[in-house]
Amino acid sequence: MKIILAIASYGIWSVVASAQFAAPDADSARSLSGQFVVYGGRLPSVATAPPGLLTNANYLELESSLVAVSCERIKQALWAELDMSGPWSGRIHLTLRAARGEADPVTIISDRFPKGWSYRLELPQFVERKRFVRALVQTLLQEWANRYAGNRPAEIPLWLTEGLTRHLLNARAGELVLPTPRWAVRGLDISPVMIEERHRDPLESAREYLREHPALTVQDLSWPAAEKMSGDAGEAFACSAQLFVTELLRLKGGRDCLRTMLEELAGCYNWQTAFFHGFRQHFSKQLDLEKWWDLQLVHFTGRNPSQLWTVEDSWRKLDQILRTPVEIRRATNDLPAHADVSLQAVIREWDSIRQAPVINGKLRDLELARLRVAPEFVELVEGYHRVLTNFIRHREQAGLVLPVAKFNQPRLKPLTRETLKQLDELDAQRTALRPQLSPALNAAAESSPPLQNNIVPQTPPRNP
Repeated sequence: MKIILAIASYGIWSVVASAQFAAPDADSARSLSGQFVVYGGRLPSVATAPPGLLTNANYLELESSLVAVSCERIKQALWAELDMSGPWSGRIHLTLRAARGEADPVTIISDRFPKGWSYRLELPQFVERKRFVRALVQTLLQEWANRYAGNRPAEIPLWLTEGLTRHLLNARAGELVLPTPRWAVRGLDISPVMIEERHRDPLESAREYLREHPALTVQDLSWPAAEKMSGDAGEAFACSAQLFVTELLRLKGGRDCLRTMLEELAGCYNWQTAFFHGFRQHFSKQLDLEKWWDLQLVHFTGRNPSQLWTVEDSWRKLDQILRTPVEIRRATNDLPAHADVSLQAVIREWDSIRQAPVINGKLRDLELARLRVAPEFVELVEGYHRVLTNFIRHREQAGLVLPVAKFNQPRLKPLTRETLKQLDELDAQRTALRPQLSPALNAAAESSPPLQNNIVPQTPPRNP
């Protein structure tokens, strides 16, 4: 089985083909670990290179022995970021050929053999630094994921390849790729290399860009359109992907989650399934991931006055956050009717097992709203968040998480009474801030039916 990936200026396309690379020759190099074998071939003279490539600082001139060393460096940097270790499984062959122009593609072929997978890359003699690193990152992720594959190779999402590539280039650019020597001094080839020692934030350029341009949504990152992968759209994708990967790795156990995702990719028909398997301790469904991503974006870019909600929207959205959808059955055989109940009803009537996911969801929504509401509502949002946080913390300290802990119930009543009192006070403040809404919005905001004994939490739709 052969799988070919052609990496052009940005996108990656996968096709089945039977192309063959040039046979190995004497001008080859093997990396220290033995995983990378580079075939130089009979490359043309540098003088015959396409105009502009020699003087373009973004392009590299590839040479067999230096490419072998650079491959090892990129692998070590990538494995360090993902906390990976262990012996390699699939050998990676790299063949260098004459460059035809600036948009010369990089081709990756995955071969399936009875004892495992092997990988071959065809690279132009002059290649953009970003595309060279991206090709290695793509192949190394594929090599790791395919260790758990059968006949079908794993699908590596583009956001993961691009996010890790941009992070490595911004964090370790001077360490990854060795340039071809340009000077000869007493028989020694020397190239001037300048490495900036000051530790800079790898996300600095992404932060500057995303403060002026909208970041991509989870949906856009998941299914990037090929025609939008260049220019400003391509830069928005790269910055968003870098931030997305960085924040995933910062989650508790994020590196372990990502490794689990990679290990399960080959057994899933799409990467989304493997993703939610790997990150199941953080995201149970797509909506959880989208809310988390919105919160990361707001934290990352800060409170942008141009993106704040109006006073009317702030009141309405806060009112929605503080209500909980439920299903009401007035009789056992009746179909459920949908309604909303207040936070006070949830705390007063629901047991702790049903309360916990609802209140934790409210806390996340309040954190996001804190960075988007109009200034008049900031203190109010913080108040609701503080009251709910104190309620959860003191309830857990009192041993009230399990409904069987009846001996602790006397300690619950004072906590519940105090929490309800504080929520009532905050509701009074919220009512005082209520703007003059339209009649339709007023009617919707006031329609909150009383709590019934047969009310149950609304079951969210199943994530496809």
